[in-house]
Parts: sequence; C-alpha cells; structure tokens
Amino acid sequence: MDADRLGSWFRQFADVECPDLPFYRTLCNGIATDPDLLDLLGTAAPGQWRPNLLLAALHDVVLQHPGDEFSRNYPTVGGSFIDGTDPLPSARGFIQSHRSQIEDLVATRSTQTNEVNRSALWFASVRAVAVEVGRPIAFIEVGASAGLNLYFDRYAYDFGDGIVRGDGASTVRLACELDGAIQLDDAVEIAYRVGLDLAPVDLADPVERRWLKACIWPEQHDRHARFEAAADHAVADPPTVVTDDAVDGLADLVEACPDDAHVVIANSWVMTYLARDRRAAFESVVDLLGADRDLTWISAEGEGVVDWVPRDPAVDSPHTVVGIRRYRGGNRTDERAATCHPHLRWLRPSTSNSPST
Repeated sequence: MDADRLGSWFRQFADVECPDLPFYRTLCNGIATDPDLLDLLGTAAPGQWRPNLLLAALHDVVLQHPGDEFSRNYPTVGGSFIDGTDPLPSARGFIQSHRSQIEDLVATRSTQTNEVNRSALWFASVRAVAVEVGRPIAFIEVGASAGLNLYFDRYAYDFGDGIVRGDGASTVRLACELDGAIQLDDAVEIAYRVGLDLAPVDLADPVERRWLKACIWPEQHDRHARFEAAADHAVADPPTVVTDDAVDGLADLVEACPDDAHVVIANSWVMTYLARDRRAAFESVVDLLGADRDLTWISAEGEGVVDWVPRDPAVDSPHTVVGIRRYRGGNRTDERAATCHPHLRWLRPSTSNSPST
C-alpha cells in the first residue's frame, strides 16, 4: 500500500472522525507523516488498511501496558492527553518496545466496533416495520460481532424528548438526538433473534472483550460506559451469533425463522468491508429470499456503499445513510429512510422518502 495514500487516509480520519478528539486527531496527523508507522498497516488483510485498525491495535497494547509513557495519553487507563503536546515521540518508543505484538494484531484482527448505540436505529426502524406488518419480528443482524445490538429491545433510550423508552430498568442507557418524526411508542414482539459474523466475539474471553474495547476511541467516555454495561448484559445472557460468511450463511438463518414472523435483515457499517462483488452477491441472496417470503432489509452504511439506496443530491456529508428495502407479495421497493451519525448520536429521517420500485 502506497505511503502517500495511507497518509491521506490518516489525515482524513483526523479531520472527519476526530474533530473533537484532540489526542486521536493529533496522533493521526502525526502518523500520516511517518512512513515507518504507516508501514505497520502493511500486514493487514485486504480491506483492512484503515486507520482505525492500527489505532485499535495500539489501544489494545496500551490496555495491557498502562504504565508506559505513551499510555498516559489514554483516559481508558487513567491517563489524559494534554492538548498541544506531541504524542508521536512516545508513540514511536512504545511501538519499538511492542512492535511484534502490534504487528500481530494488525495482521490477525479486524475492526469489529460493536457500537451499542446503533441499537437506537434498530429500536426505531424495527418498530416502524412491526407497525406496518402487524406481526412478530424475526431479527437477523449481519456483521453482529459480539451480538450486543441483537438485544436492542432490552435497553433504555433517551431520544431527546425527556421520555425514557424501551426497558427503563436496564443498566444499558443509550442516547440519540432525534431530528424529525419517527414512531417510537408502539410495542414490538421479537420472536427470534440471531446474528451472523465471520468471526464472532466471545465477551466471556477477556482477550476478546479487550479487543472490542480497544476498537472504541479512548477519549469517548460515554461509549466505553455503554459498551461495558452491554457487554456485562451479554455475558450474563449470551446472544446467538452464527459463524459464517454474510453471503453464504444468510439463507440458512432466514430458513430457521418462524413462519409467522416477519424477517428483518439488518446491517450497519458491514458492507463497506465487503468487496463489490460480494456486496452484489449478498443483494442477490436477499432478492432470492424476498421472492419466497415477505421480509425487510434495513441497511446503514456510508453514502454509495449500498447501490440500491436512493441518492439525495441535496445531502453532501460523510454520515451514515439508512436505506430500507421491502419485499411484499413479490414486489420490491427501496427507500432512503434517514441519515444518522455513524454512532447514532443523532438520527434524521429523510424529508423525501417515498419508496421507489
């Protein structure tokens, strides 16, 4: 991978993803100028040459070595970054001391950010589907990681209107600013839930749990609190996540769904990691399944990642686009339903979201 191209990705990551995260912003801009540090991504699997993979590998090793000088920049081990300082010298020393461990993580891991706040999207969108079809829901999440979002109906939600929705007694407290009208108060029955992932994460394994924590940016205290609460919930009541490829494993999961339930297939920031031919193959599988039974596909990805989601020329942003594809009685319709923050800090329904055939 070309160092100039990698450097531009780190600078873009700093500008787009980290404008309010001084440590990661400064670190990414520094890494972007250092060919030796950029070279650490050279062992990553195809499709994983991403800044957040190297950042997660560094964070994982920091969690194991909290006393190192570089680790003092990380709030997750009791440190604090001083804005205006340069973390790169201590980063180089840290990497020199732990290079083989970091390289091994980059070579063998993938970014599996199981952002539990994305449950807010499933909470809102699955309710709308349940109201439409009037049936119990069989929920299948593709790219489920540890399965934290499979329990979206068991968490407590604050959508910014002062009302606690979902399970008000839950220790998992999620917040999403809703900008627009979405039906949130109708009950939904989840008759069946299952996840699909190429490499599911077992949160009972402290090494696996640490990796998921490392994928969360260290300066975002609220995300870490949500993750720990949801992880504890999942350890106490492990969700079902099947190990298989998204394309090859989906049909069996749909076949296992109860006949009287309406199938909802959901993905968030998963298709971006698939090659274009695999995305097309996944779409073909869903089309075949939708020809046999009514189902709904809810996709939350970057603009243009999923081809069937209608474009909105008035929207020009790096945020997530929510598309809904409905299969009803052999007919298929597509809708650009909303845009949202990648971690569901906010959710904005589309103003022109009439379904297209």
